[in-house]
Amino acid sequence: MPKKRWHVLLVSLMVASLALAACGGGAAEDTSAADAEAEARIAELEAALAEAEDAAASEDDIAALQSELESLQGELGEMGKEQCSFNAYRMGWVMDWADAGNMVDTVFGATSDFHYTFWQLTNPDAATRFTELTDQAYRETDAEVRAGLWQQAEDIVVEEVVAVMPIMAYDRTTLVQTNVDYLFPPFGAPRMADWAIEGSTTMRTAVGTAVPTLDPQQSTDTTSSFIIYQLMDAPYRFDEEGFIEPLAAESYDISEDGATYTINLRQDALWSDGEPVTAQHFVDGIKRLLSPDMANDYAYVMFDVVDAVEYNAGEVDDISGLTVVDDYTFTVTLNEALSYFDSILAFSTFHPVRLDVIEANPDSWTQAGNFVGNGAYVLTEHNPGANLVLTKADTYWDAANVALETIEVAVISEPATSLAAFENGELDWTGGGTFPSEDTPRLVDTDEFLVTPRPGTYYVAFNTVASPTNNVDMRKALVYAVDRRTLIDNVAEMPWRLDHQGVIPSEIPGFQGYDVGFGFDVAKAQEHLAAYMAAEGIEDAGSIVVELWYNKGGSNQDLLEGVEAMWEENLGVDVRTVNVEWATYLDTLEECNAIGGGGF
Repeated sequence: MPKKRWHVLLVSLMVASLALAACGGGAAEDTSAADAEAEARIAELEAALAEAEDAAASEDDIAALQSELESLQGELGEMGKEQCSFNAYRMGWVMDWADAGNMVDTVFGATSDFHYTFWQLTNPDAATRFTELTDQAYRETDAEVRAGLWQQAEDIVVEEVVAVMPIMAYDRTTLVQTNVDYLFPPFGAPRMADWAIEGSTTMRTAVGTAVPTLDPQQSTDTTSSFIIYQLMDAPYRFDEEGFIEPLAAESYDISEDGATYTINLRQDALWSDGEPVTAQHFVDGIKRLLSPDMANDYAYVMFDVVDAVEYNAGEVDDISGLTVVDDYTFTVTLNEALSYFDSILAFSTFHPVRLDVIEANPDSWTQAGNFVGNGAYVLTEHNPGANLVLTKADTYWDAANVALETIEVAVISEPATSLAAFENGELDWTGGGTFPSEDTPRLVDTDEFLVTPRPGTYYVAFNTVASPTNNVDMRKALVYAVDRRTLIDNVAEMPWRLDHQGVIPSEIPGFQGYDVGFGFDVAKAQEHLAAYMAAEGIEDAGSIVVELWYNKGGSNQDLLEGVEAMWEENLGVDVRTVNVEWATYLDTLEECNAIGGGGF
């Protein structure tokens, strides 16, 4: 590159960077635009730096570009930190299989991407002990010993570190019209292929938010999963009691050492475009889940497969633990036997995939008309944020026994709107649309009101990096200050639900009841608050600001406003709430995870 041209490029890039820096103090609503501009400028600087090095530019010019690049990267990081201002956030987890590890470690583990507490960074010694316990638990075959190990790990997160404030047990509380024949498994989403409606072949239901993704390997949320479970079949499914039974597979065998699973698929299964469903498609699905290029959140579920970790890290080109035996048989070999792994056969991490379909429409393969599934339904219409329509797949192996021809799914974010639609006969099942908590007393004794098991925990978790929740006494004060039973009975108006002090649900071995965590105690709350204030030299509790985040939908607002009121009344602190749509909420928390809590 001619030297004069190089200096012109260098100067223009530096001027642009200075202009961007000058815009850094804009209003909050300009943050995303500033982020995008900063990222674009960083890309330009990186390209210019590479060009400079190729062109043998002077050391001074290269150093100037490097300096500008590092400065802009730092500014972008600072923007991210400002966005991660939360001290506490609302979340919940419904379990995917019947092992306490799916709650204790999957959600709150030291290497988990499903929490945003950063406790593993602020408590490295505790994180080491936690990981040692969970490693033992995964490999322990004695059920009682195994449960005890999970309890010890739970104690670290809930009592020692105080990273989370469990509030209540989940269940599936819903409204179903009396002419509906339903089946709700305790794990995973209900399959509409198992349902029937007297006098109708169309199911009208709702979800509480726009569907974040229809990519089976990327989905982690319950809204996406509900739709995907209608479109895709795993080898097995959960029945009403939580046991697995064949779905896309006919059977499976386990080797004597317990480490190799041989899955024998149905030979009459077809994709919705008429192509046979083969073992290669299931192996492709697992490999895509583990792809180092996709960074899928649920990849960890398959990390015990031989070579899976190395493949996910980009260290090997194939996974020796996955073998296609023939068109309808494949094997999965684990590093060692795991007592719970058969349950995974019914989980989404075993969903197959058609790589040829993705390659044909890389940016639109999940859209209606392009999506090809092996489940009972096909996606015929999707208006994001408004509605979806699913139609029975004529190619489905069990189509003759699928009673519902059409599934109409409305996106209804307001519980009152969902309830009105149900009572007006516009919905057959409220689904994820729920209903207002204040209406529960008049609904609970109706024939349409239904409560079924769904092991999980609703909770508030703490950012252990951000002040003031970077102090364990402050976190204990916040937990002791909340009266869970009042929230459940009088705010959510769900008196049948258990209040949770631990994260392991009551239906799962290892449940500790009130033997773990901290109950409601205003005196202790104020004692820990005083300890925090003394340590920080704070005289007025009103000067302590606690920022509480939650997503819109369901009874979240009522419950979190209740938490806010209890913190302000019992501690005298200033609580500020932020609530956003579900997809934005998840994206923002994920961004905060990527920068390690914002480095407050």
